[in-house]
This record gives sequence, C-alpha cells and structure tokens, in this order.
Amino acid sequence: MGGMAGNIRSHVGPCPTPRGDYLIAMELLELLWWAFMAVVKFVVTPSLMVARGMSWWLAWSTTSFGAVVGVWGIWHFGKWWFAWFEERLGPRVDRGKRTFTRRRRTIVRWKNAMGLSGLLALSGLISVPVATVLAAKYFRHQPGTMWKLMAAFSIWAALLSAGSEAVKYWTP
Repeated sequence: MGGMAGNIRSHVGPCPTPRGDYLIAMELLELLWWAFMAVVKFVVTPSLMVARGMSWWLAWSTTSFGAVVGVWGIWHFGKWWFAWFEERLGPRVDRGKRTFTRRRRTIVRWKNAMGLSGLLALSGLISVPVATVLAAKYFRHQPGTMWKLMAAFSIWAALLSAGSEAVKYWTP
C-alpha cells in the first residue's frame, strides 16, 4: 500500500483524487441549490429535477428538505420580524383601526371557509414563504401547525416528483 498507510480510507481503495472531491462538492452544491429553489418555486422544482435526469426519490428528498428548512426558517424569522415590527410601531390598539380593504376581506373569507386544511391542501401550489406566512399569521395557535405544513410540503413533493417521473416514463 506504500504511502497510504496513514489513510483512513485505505481499506476501501485508493484515496480519491482532488478531482473526485471536487465533483462530490459540486454535486452537493447542486443539491443545495435545488433545495433553495424548492423554497422559492416549489411547484416546478421536482419536475425540473426529474427533467434534469435525477431520480424521483432524489427530487422528492431534496425538495422536501428544502421546503422543511424553508418552513422552519420563515416561521421563526417571521415571529422575530413581527415582534420587531410591533415593537417599533407599538401595539395594534395604539395604531388605530385597520382599514379593511377588498384584499383583506378576501383573505379572511378564504381563511374562514377553508381553514388550515385548505391551506395545507393548496400549499404545494403556492410558494413556501407565502404558505408559511399565512399559516403563522392565521393558524399559529393551533397545535402542530408548523409540522403539519412541513408534512404537507413533503406529500406535495412526493406527488409532484412521482408525477413528473411518470410523465417522463410514458412520453417518448
């Protein structure tokens, strides 16, 4: 074995070349990029990953990882940001009555009609940040809301990844 006596990996074979380490690092960076894209554009990311040649389970796991990290980060950052905003502007009662615009009425009507279940069902069609902010704003007092949202995004990722794999398989 010559010069590899001190190498931890000597029992597996020769030490990887710097080029091999570079390729592993590039693959890891690519997966982290896809995970980030899952936060930004969730609905298209699994399809793009499958179209790029990745397996459906890799697309699912990477997209799920990105969405879960995104939900966790946005949820906790949002709590801090809203507390900071409240501290700077003062409590809601001190700022006067809120203007009820058409957009706010629509959001409240949707929230009352569909609830958390509706948000979870639609979460894959809207972005991770929007779904997380809506869940944190309107449903944060319901137990397990953040975990349910993470699970919903994982289910959506599985459906989108498997659907993309099926389309890839059945089309010439």
